Amino acid sequence: MPSQTFLNLDISKQQKLLEVAKREFCTVPYTEVSINKITQAAEISRGSFYTYFIDKNDLFSYILELNKKVLNEMTREVIVSCNGDMRESFLQLFDIFVQRIEEYQLSRFLKNIFLYFSIYKEKFERPGHDLFLYVKDVISLESLKSSDLEFVFHLFMHNLLFGITEAVKSTNIPIVREQYRGKVDILCYGIYKEGK
Repeated sequence: MPSQTFLNLDISKQQKLLEVAKREFCTVPYTEVSINKITQAAEISRGSFYTYFIDKNDLFSYILELNKKVLNEMTREVIVSCNGDMRESFLQLFDIFVQRIEEYQLSRFLKNIFLYFSIYKEKFERPGHDLFLYVKDVISLESLKSSDLEFVFHLFMHNLLFGITEAVKSTNIPIVREQYRGKVDILCYGIYKEGK
C-alpha cells in the first residue's frame, strides 16, 4: 500500500502516476512492467517512486485495491437493478465485464491479475468475502434452496471469473457467453431433467 508521502501528494499527481502505471500493467506482461517507464511517463524520479511504494508489487496491489472498490459498487448496483435475482445479476455482470474488457482493452491487465494473484492474495483471508459482505443484503433469498448464501454466492463468482477468463482468451465471445449462460443455468436449476 502507498506511503503517507504518496497519500499527501496533490490528487492530480497521484492520479497521473496511477494512470501511467495502469497503462503499463495493461500493455505488457507483469514481468516486463518497467518502473523506469512508469516514472518517466509520470514525470517523477525513481527515488520518489520508492518513497511512495515499496516496489511494483506494492503498486500493483494498490491499483487492484482501488479497482476492487469499483467492482464492489458495480456488482451491488447490478444485483439491486435485478431485484436481487442471482441468475439475472450474474448474467448481466458477465456481459458488463466482457464489454468493459473489450472497450478499455483490459485483457493484458486481467492476465496480469490472474497470473500474479499470489502477489496480493495473502492480503485476503477469504477471497471474495468482502464483496459478499458488501452485497449480501441486496440478494433475494426467496428462490434459493440453500441456506448457505455465501457458498452459493462464491459458486456464482467462481463461474463468473472462469467465464471472464475464457472470454479474454477467446476470439468468439458469443460462444463463450452461451457456455457461461449454460453453467449459470446448471447452478440455478441443477443437472437433472424435470421429473428426475
